[in-house]
This record gives sequence, structure tokens and C-alpha cells, in this order.
Amino acid sequence: MKVVLDTNVLISGFKDEYSYQKQIIDEIIAGRIEAYANHQTVRENKLILNNLIQEDSYKRELDSFFSQVNSVINRRQIRVVSDPEDNKILESAVEAKADYLITEDQALLELDPFQGIKIVPPIVFWKNYEEGQGNDPWAKWIKFVSGDQRH
Repeated sequence: MKVVLDTNVLISGFKDEYSYQKQIIDEIIAGRIEAYANHQTVRENKLILNNLIQEDSYKRELDSFFSQVNSVINRRQIRVVSDPEDNKILESAVEAKADYLITEDQALLELDPFQGIKIVPPIVFWKNYEEGQGNDPWAKWIKFVSGDQRH
């Protein structure tokens, strides 16, 4: 599954260890979800996050995250929203042929879907991802209650 994460998702994920955003980041670090971004966006994200994150353990996680991000080159210019940064994220999703663009930005969310890409907030992505992985919370609970601890 291919995704592009908006910067706001990364910031939220590294601020809240228990958020949907952080769970998505963890799945990318583990290699279970493929993340894509253009070189300029990665550079900007690293700069922003390195200024926001002070703890060494989170900085190591950040490095692990960025080592998993696949690079794309935005060859086509897309101008559908007023913010040029939002257009860059959208261009990366199109170039990567992403399944999802995960964002909290309302201007981007209003485009859902765009050229076959689902544009969703983190909670919607996570619920779709869990269902697709057979990780239904009720099924997990039933396994737990029944003593089945296998994953």
C-alpha cells in the first residue's frame, strides 16, 4: 500500500505517541506501508521536525522514518488548491501512484478522491488499513478475551 503523508500528519504523530498518526508512522518504519515524498518535501519535513523534536529517541525514530520514505520526482505541476505546498503534496501522490494521501488539511480533504487517490484524515486511513489487515478491533478483543494471544 502506497501513501503520501502531509507534514501536518508527521507533526501530530511525533507529538502524540498514541495517535493514529503515530501508528501510521510506526507501520511505515516497520516497512508494512510504503511512504513516498519528493526530495524537497523530505528536506523541509526534516528541518521542521528536527526543530520541534528534542528527545534523542524520537530523533532516532524520525531518522528511521525518513530512511523508509521512497523518493519521487514531481514531473507534472498540479494547481488545484491555493496553497503551493498542498499542490506539491498532491503532485507527489500522483507521481507515486499512491493509494492514499493522508492529511488533516481541509482544502486537500475536499478533493477526495483525486485521480484515483483517496485523500483522507489519519483516523479514516487507519480504520481502512486495520480492516484490510484483518485487524478489526472487535476481533482483537475476542481473541484477547478467549486467551488467543497469537497475532
